[in-house]
Amino acid sequence: MRVFYGLRMMLLTHVPSGFGSVARRREAWLYVDGERAFFRLDQLLRSARHTIAVHMFIWVDDATGRQVAGRLVEAADRGVRVRVTKDTGGDLFELDHDFYTTRSERDGIWKRFWTHPHITVDTAPDRNHAKVFVIDDETLLLGGMNIADVYRYHWHDFLIELRGRRFVHEYLSGEHSSSRSDHVRLVMNGPHGRDIRTVLTGLLQSATREIILEQAYVSDPEVLSLLAEMSHRGVFVRIILPGKSRIFQNANAVSIASLLETANPSRIQVFRYPGMLHGKLVLVDRERAFIGSANLMTSSLDAMGEVNVRLEGRHTRVMRSIRETVREDLLRSSPVLSPPRLRWLTRILASVGL
Repeated sequence: MRVFYGLRMMLLTHVPSGFGSVARRREAWLYVDGERAFFRLDQLLRSARHTIAVHMFIWVDDATGRQVAGRLVEAADRGVRVRVTKDTGGDLFELDHDFYTTRSERDGIWKRFWTHPHITVDTAPDRNHAKVFVIDDETLLLGGMNIADVYRYHWHDFLIELRGRRFVHEYLSGEHSSSRSDHVRLVMNGPHGRDIRTVLTGLLQSATREIILEQAYVSDPEVLSLLAEMSHRGVFVRIILPGKSRIFQNANAVSIASLLETANPSRIQVFRYPGMLHGKLVLVDRERAFIGSANLMTSSLDAMGEVNVRLEGRHTRVMRSIRETVREDLLRSSPVLSPPRLRWLTRILASVGL
């Protein structure tokens, strides 16, 4: 299967020019979990011709972190210009293997990374939670995956590939698409505007049959209220949350209790995924999706830099992949049959977002 997958990716990334019309119709690809996502990332970094731009929230000095650094050094050796922006807020989650302390390495790949004339590293100017790779002004990778072993080998997460110069231009310039009818559209919180909440709210309100959320963290009061409201309108709301989480599990518990108490009991289901679910996916009526780096938390929706993509089209390949992934994850997950018991400490920790 790995050989088959590798050959398939090689075919897709070396499409002859005569098949341009096919390539234009398939602008988006979904990669589920780290093995596939980092395999694809490795391919793109090795084939980069002139530019690579990376923005990362968390970059851990582990095997995965060093491998990505090594690929960037190899690209720089070929003459590729590499620019990295790193958010310092993610340092908290890198513990004693944080990205910036690698500057003091006296030899090895990190020394070459920090001293290479074709590699520039900048600190992000504000809180930017996005995880983005731009390859040769033609390919944009985005999603919830940071650079670390846990994202590659252990956590359940998603990576979206967008192919086309217009996506790269929108991301780098901050200029939004002029057409709201685009089937694939970037949605960002950044210096030029904060559109994540607006697009999310409109998407949820557009539901006529079903809303499915696969989310690491859900705690925003307006989102919770809207989900309950939609359930009373007859929309079936299903939410998949992580069964195991290092942070924000108290906020999730309070959210579950709130939803199960306020939503239409015949139109709400909450599930626990077996392990750490780090993805941020919304699927509406099985034909519109919203996926990227934004959690359903107030800070993420309103304050932090984020990059998502809105997708639609029931019969597109990427939407079929999303539906199949959601179906499999529902089957893997266990239903929450009653509101969790909330202790005073749980409420206090949840009130500060933990």
